[in-house]
Amino acid sequence: MAPEWSLLPLDLLAIIALKSETFEDFYYFSAVCRSWNHAWSSIKHQWRATPVPWLLLAENTNDNPNHLRNIFNLGNNKCYQFNLPETFGTRCWGSPYGWLVMASRDFSIRLYNPITKAHICFPSLETFPNPPEYFDTGKQDYPHWCLTRFLSKLILLKVSQIGHDHEDGEFVIMALYNEKECLAFSRLGDQSWTSIYVDKIANMVVDVAVVGDRVFAMYEDGAVRYWNITEFQNLELGKPMDYTLSGLNILNNSERAISNLYLLQSINSNLLVVLRYKDDLFVSDDEYFIFQDKVYETDGFRVYQINPIDKSWDEIVDLREAALFVGNNSSMALSTVQAKCLQGNCIYFTDDENECWTAPKEFGGHDMGVYDIKCNKLWRFYD
Repeated sequence: MAPEWSLLPLDLLAIIALKSETFEDFYYFSAVCRSWNHAWSSIKHQWRATPVPWLLLAENTNDNPNHLRNIFNLGNNKCYQFNLPETFGTRCWGSPYGWLVMASRDFSIRLYNPITKAHICFPSLETFPNPPEYFDTGKQDYPHWCLTRFLSKLILLKVSQIGHDHEDGEFVIMALYNEKECLAFSRLGDQSWTSIYVDKIANMVVDVAVVGDRVFAMYEDGAVRYWNITEFQNLELGKPMDYTLSGLNILNNSERAISNLYLLQSINSNLLVVLRYKDDLFVSDDEYFIFQDKVYETDGFRVYQINPIDKSWDEIVDLREAALFVGNNSSMALSTVQAKCLQGNCIYFTDDENECWTAPKEFGGHDMGVYDIKCNKLWRFYD
């Protein structure tokens, strides 16, 4: 007689489900029968897999009554459809923790898990210490302007409690806004956003990362500054400590146009700076970009590790078993030893040209792809 798999005890089914190594196996487990689905529902928030990023592709607003979103799995090069009406009309930023950071037209900000549908609310955009000053251009309504122009980037960090492991940390959202001239943060349970001192001499902040017990900020001029995590926990943020200005000469002597800088922790817990180069196809005319060839494309990267002793930038020409992920999201590094489906020594990049998102077809499509830093080769893909 064949065994009745549906009659297995729920606690045993839960153990089996948590052994799933891929999202597909874990998700298909829930579709076997009602009892398996019940066990899956009880432990779906506990499941952890190798963190292979998935790409949430642009929403389809035409003939899409079920609000289906396409999510591309970099692990097996497959595209899946999910019913995600909560994401429509929002601006989303990815993170290494399975959560999207979403800002909506009603100015709400929250974390959202597209798999479990769980969400965590944070203070609204209206509680920012420097609220947006709107200048009507006649082309954008106020909510759209806030999401696309005023709000530059939301970065999800996991800040460890002092004396505890990383897994015991709490989520902190860092906000770069007002053309990246302002920086603020919020923790779960806060009623409003807390302003962070930004040195106006260094101008704009372009990225933020946590390494050890410090929160680092990357400035547009190549400066890197930091705060101690205890300052975030006690809400006693003072002027950041200077760390290095060594990158200034590297940026000034670059022979190519640098479009962006990224800051992230390496798989060995070192502090990395990634420079992104693009074809110099456009020039700035104060508020707007004038495109010469209607194409913007990344043509390379360089990676530097900040030496903690002399604070110099040491170029890395071989990432070995590491894969880096950069773009308009939380920058991160993953080990290809654990995530075997990823390609080592490569940088996976997504589009970060905010000004072109409203007309991707006109300006050549979204700029996404994979760059092999050692071989200096680039593969591009579009949604």
